[in-house]
Amino acid sequence: MKQHKETKKARRAGRVKTSEGVFLDELASQQSSKYRIAQGFGVLFAVSLVLQAWALADVFSDMALHQSFSLSLLVLGLFALLLRALANFGRERICTSASRDIRYGLRRKLVSHLTNLGPARLRIEEDAALSTRVYEQVDALDDFFSRYKPQVFMVTLIPCVILLSVVSISWIAFFVFMMTAPLVIIFMIFVGHKAAQANRRQFNVLAMLSNQFMDLSQGLSELKRLNRTGEARARLSDSATSYQKTTMGVLVLAFLSTATLELFASLSIAMIALYLGLGLLEILPWQVGSSPVTLTQAMFLLLLAPEFYLPLRQLGNDYHAKQKAEAAATDLLDILQTPVHASTSHQENTGLAVLNTLKSIQFKDLSWQEEGRYRLAPITANIAQGERVWLSGESGVGKSSLLHLLLGFEEGFDGQCLINGQPFSELNLASWRAKLAWLPQTPEWVNGSIRRNLLLGLGGKEGAGLPNEEEIQTALIKSQCDEFIQLLPDGLDTKLTELGAGLSGGQMQRLSIARALLSKADLWLLDEPCSGLDNDTAQAVLDTLKTASQGKTLLIVSHDTHPIAWADKHWALTKGGLHEQSRKENRQALA
Repeated sequence: MKQHKETKKARRAGRVKTSEGVFLDELASQQSSKYRIAQGFGVLFAVSLVLQAWALADVFSDMALHQSFSLSLLVLGLFALLLRALANFGRERICTSASRDIRYGLRRKLVSHLTNLGPARLRIEEDAALSTRVYEQVDALDDFFSRYKPQVFMVTLIPCVILLSVVSISWIAFFVFMMTAPLVIIFMIFVGHKAAQANRRQFNVLAMLSNQFMDLSQGLSELKRLNRTGEARARLSDSATSYQKTTMGVLVLAFLSTATLELFASLSIAMIALYLGLGLLEILPWQVGSSPVTLTQAMFLLLLAPEFYLPLRQLGNDYHAKQKAEAAATDLLDILQTPVHASTSHQENTGLAVLNTLKSIQFKDLSWQEEGRYRLAPITANIAQGERVWLSGESGVGKSSLLHLLLGFEEGFDGQCLINGQPFSELNLASWRAKLAWLPQTPEWVNGSIRRNLLLGLGGKEGAGLPNEEEIQTALIKSQCDEFIQLLPDGLDTKLTELGAGLSGGQMQRLSIARALLSKADLWLLDEPCSGLDNDTAQAVLDTLKTASQGKTLLIVSHDTHPIAWADKHWALTKGGLHEQSRKENRQALA
């Protein structure tokens, strides 16, 4: 099984790898106007650079030879220096703005896509790792868009402008520039490839560390009860140490690349300086007694030499940003290329049937195959309005898959799923979901008050307003939440965290039942609501659910360890299909 998952992940990574550059280019094209403005600033920067070098070279040579200089040339050189600084400032501000807009837009797109995927997002990664991708790895694209992307233009523009300025003065200097520049680029690519591998390892370790930290936070109370916190701490510490090592590996490559590029650039500048110095002393082996350049030309070449290599050195430093961005893009594409249910992206399509009242749900030879095996064996069954159905079965037979189908997050099923006799694919998904209340194994909560969490997503549902205070109190009484909420210091205004800190598992499940009551949904879908609860608490939650769900259509997934005697039907799902137990069989099984 593990090998199958690794093979699948490798195949997916191979599919994405060829698209990383295209993906980054498409993102950059969204801000093409800003990048064109940045290129305009780059042209102004290059022109002012050459003008500054020429004016200052003339001033320095006049001071050396004549102990005087032209004030107009000095002013021109200082003006070119100021113009160069302003052009560079404007270019950086524009590129920073473009990077920010690209990243904000991409993050909104990722969050929207994950929302549309619903529970199917867990096939990509756990929520903690996904949050790392959405925040950390999107921000990892910043240097690519703000520095590397504009620097690619500058590394072409400035050396070409300098070479055109140099070729008419000294062919030897021109060839030194031409011969040494490729060495910088070749080494930059070589080290950059190693940096890309190191960055991918770093992102993978960070995702694993995020998952482990979330698991530890959620299961801390259980670990304390089992006296296993020491092992969990050691495991988390090992992952943190691994992340430190991968981070240091990335930094080592970055420092190595920078040091080597500086060495190449320094040696090249030294070659130019040696040639010009020997030439001015008229002791060049092939040109003894005469100088190939004047003092002004020599000063001009010396001022331009560092500027020729500076864009290459800067690109070498920023090339790590490219490799880091491509490593991040691999995981981001993994999210965006995960297909969403076709109807999810057309929720507002008025051509689809709008559901007003739920009367019946029918499954006719409904099944789901993936990679040649059944994730849901063929089932044929009916749920009438107001019926409460208990669906049991061992792990992996498709219980959760059936719920995900009804939530509208899956497609590719064989057979039929009929709602009020109408095919599920012909329903308006927004109107269908308005009839649903979803209670997963671990209910979703946000940082905020209990009241806010109870009313989350209810405002404006099918044009309805928020429930009033009387409706809230009624829901709390039916779900048996009123007593423990009254004991809280701030009642309904008591703050909750995403993990529900301060409340027990049973209390959190009762709050989720209260939220379902406030939604006024016709169909309740529950996936292992007693998972992680002890037997007494689980039974108390089921008793609460029995009272609260009267009159509702209910499909509850639960193992036989938490039997539901009050259910109208008991479906036993196996790999061979669905078996509906009679009330007599159900009572015998429970006995």
